[in-house]
Amino acid sequence: MKVKVAQLVGSSEPLGKLMTQPMPSATAFRCAKTLKAVTAELESYEEARKNLIEQHGKDGEIKPKDKGWDKFVAGMEELMETEVKVDAEKIKEENLSKVEISPADILALDWIIEE
Repeated sequence: MKVKVAQLVGSSEPLGKLMTQPMPSATAFRCAKTLKAVTAELESYEEARKNLIEQHGKDGEIKPKDKGWDKFVAGMEELMETEVKVDAEKIKEENLSKVEISPADILALDWIIEE
């Protein structure tokens, strides 16, 4: 499935929380597979983010007052809007019915949950 990098970044922590909850084995397998795929994409994201900092920042950092800040922000916006293919299947909402998870986490995981 294709998702934007921003969705992956936003769902990383909630997906990790979901992984600690008891659930049916098939659902747990799908969650684990999804987390593995998301982690791989996030490693690529982190590398690209660091490259942007190196290009537009100074000494491995960038701050709003820095000369390259606007170019860094533009690069990050483009990066976050990039669509990537993630090897994952949607998880049926009914299979998560006994899982305790916050509404905010549900929103972050919306791209992977099927009603």
